[in-house]
Amino acid sequence: MTTYRGMPPQIWAPPAPQLIRNARMLIVGYEARREALEAVLPPGLTPHPSNLVQMNMYEVAAEQTSGFGAFSLTYLTVEIADHDSLAADGTLPIPGRFFAYYWNSSPRVISYARESAGIPALHGVRRGVVEGGTLTSTLAVDDRDVITARASVTDEPAGTLGGHLNYYAHRQIPVPEGGRAAISELIELPLPFVVELYAATVDDITFSFPDGHPAAELAPVAPLRAPSVLYGDVTFTYSAGRRILDLLTGTPA
Repeated sequence: MTTYRGMPPQIWAPPAPQLIRNARMLIVGYEARREALEAVLPPGLTPHPSNLVQMNMYEVAAEQTSGFGAFSLTYLTVEIADHDSLAADGTLPIPGRFFAYYWNSSPRVISYARESAGIPALHGVRRGVVEGGTLTSTLAVDDRDVITARASVTDEPAGTLGGHLNYYAHRQIPVPEGGRAAISELIELPLPFVVELYAATVDDITFSFPDGHPAAELAPVAPLRAPSVLYGDVTFTYSAGRRILDLLTGTPA
């Protein structure tokens, strides 16, 4: 039995869990091709009938975090079937979300996300600018803008929502000589949250990845269909991941 003991401590990362306070997020649920969603999911997970990708984009200052420091973030998660969580005093089911792609500006958070949660974290920088009631939210990877979302936003309160979200990640660690996995497991991340909501609508989402980039497969269908939009100040935890399935043996945790 191979025991994974983590990456060498070249980059310090704080212990799990970590707290983020009042992060002004734009979370858009948009429809993508079902074939593309199926292709990024590990065994044991299937796309939700909604065929939605939940894309989250935000940035925070150091004083909004319990140990991460300042960072910006963009991720693409696939809604999955049969793993709902609940919000609004248990009255609102929310489909589980699988981390397909995740970009962060902070090496510290990248290290934490990989080690504590099995999230496939890569470097990327999100920028958000509001002008004339329009938010332009952009992800840059390797100094190239690859995702741009535009939304009509307001400071009009739209209520408060609290609950849990169920996130999932596929943690894979190769054997030192390569060629096969020493560890391949499905990780669950239960995430409590409270959000102060504001009215918003999404105008467009543009993917501009280089030719052949796999994340381009999760671009929205045309015309854009985005049935869910959340714009607000979110307080939540970066929880510790827990293994629920060994994908090498098919054994539940």
